Amino acid sequence: MTTTWTAAYRSAMVSPFESMTLVHGPRGFADQTVRQVVRVRGEGERLRVRFSNLYGARPLVVGRVVADGAAVTFGGGARVTVGAGEEAVSDPFAFPLKGEADLTVSAYLPEETGPATYHPFALRTTWITSGDGDAPGGEESESGFFLSGVDVAAEARRPVVVAFGDSLTDGVGTTPGADRRYPDVLARLVPGASVVNLGISGNRLVSDEFGERGVARFAREVPAVPGVTHAVVQVGLNDIGMPVVFDVPPVTFDELTAGYRAIAETAARHGITTVVATVTPFGGAQPPGVDLAAEEALRQRLNAWLRANEAGFAAVADLDAALRDPADPSALRPDHDSGDHLHPDDAGAEAMANAVARTLGI
Repeated sequence: MTTTWTAAYRSAMVSPFESMTLVHGPRGFADQTVRQVVRVRGEGERLRVRFSNLYGARPLVVGRVVADGAAVTFGGGARVTVGAGEEAVSDPFAFPLKGEADLTVSAYLPEETGPATYHPFALRTTWITSGDGDAPGGEESESGFFLSGVDVAAEARRPVVVAFGDSLTDGVGTTPGADRRYPDVLARLVPGASVVNLGISGNRLVSDEFGERGVARFAREVPAVPGVTHAVVQVGLNDIGMPVVFDVPPVTFDELTAGYRAIAETAARHGITTVVATVTPFGGAQPPGVDLAAEEALRQRLNAWLRANEAGFAAVADLDAALRDPADPSALRPDHDSGDHLHPDDAGAEAMANAVARTLGI
């Protein structure tokens, strides 16, 4: 099996820092059906789905799963219980795939789940209905819940590229429902590979305030992706910029470089070809009256270190060069700015994908 879609998840419990943001909070379910739509790519005749209870405090009972109208089984049965901290993998089911397609997955959750393991910015609508059913409509949510991956049974082995990072990889700033995140564009630029997205908003490289720190998350999540061959690491912006906005400890240059080195070492141990990205500009994103001179100096110093590739990654994707404003290198190009001076828009995501594609060698 080769992974064709995946999602990174946050803790079921909201941290004090997340409660101060506009991040969609977690929730629980009981006697409800959660219907989600994901974009799958590749070639094959059968798929399987994965459900995660990574951050659950109790077993997750999934009473029934339907994928595009077809019943999905787990070990031959319709019902599966996923232990706290565990993942369940379905039996393969028929789904002829050639190119790109939407897959609709409905999961009936008959018992109290407690706060759900969730993804706050799915950029796709999730529908929630009462009882056991997968009919259209219902309450809408911008988060994804429990569905952690989709794999395809492919006849030919293809490279699997994991896009790992923060909200820029997650796709915040791009058009919701349009699949125009940079990993989506990258998948179209390298059609011979499978590109999956493990971006999660707010993620930091070396601290845990907004989800598990990137160093630990990379070590746990990326090698576990079925068939992974390559990874693209885009993280570090929140380490530099977040202390300006939230009461979180600043990080040093040495802490950041140690984090990148740790990721490079993890990738090397697992034989994963890994590209690192430079940290993108965020001038203008700070609260009014805040001087970012020290943060910008740290970003420039870190980017010089990344371009020199002292950590020994396979290559460097210079996203800073792809996105910065020639008239003000501390800021995003106006035609790549979603409007918040932090997240690229659709055109910016395309520029990111082009820069990454040039470095992958696929």
